[in-house]
Amino acid sequence: MRMEPITYFAIASDQEAIGSIGLMPGDDVHRLTAELGYWLAEPFWGNGIMTKVVRALSEYAFRELGLLRIFAEPYTTNAASARVLENSGFTLEGVIRASVFKEGRILDQYLYAKLNKRALQQSTTPP
Repeated sequence: MRMEPITYFAIASDQEAIGSIGLMPGDDVHRLTAELGYWLAEPFWGNGIMTKVVRALSEYAFRELGLLRIFAEPYTTNAASARVLENSGFTLEGVIRASVFKEGRILDQYLYAKLNKRALQQSTTPP
């Protein structure tokens, strides 16, 4: 069974899967927005792989899915993920305080977003 549109992808080397990336589209009034999530195996960190993948998926989402906004919420303790988003054209919109409970700790999250500026300039009334 194939789901349409495709919003989840494997990241692979020539030998194996090394990560994944996906979009969780909203519905109703949030139908033109999607949340971005990703992970990459630690041996591949620091090589610019995830920045390239996030850029590519953002372009795909804007062009093929017609999204106007993509957002991500990395933990504030994850500086590398924040850098990936910033290097991929996302803007820090704020901090979501005390938003998750992970491994016995309450953590804050950043709220990053990237807008489809081309689509926003072309239309003031989205579908």
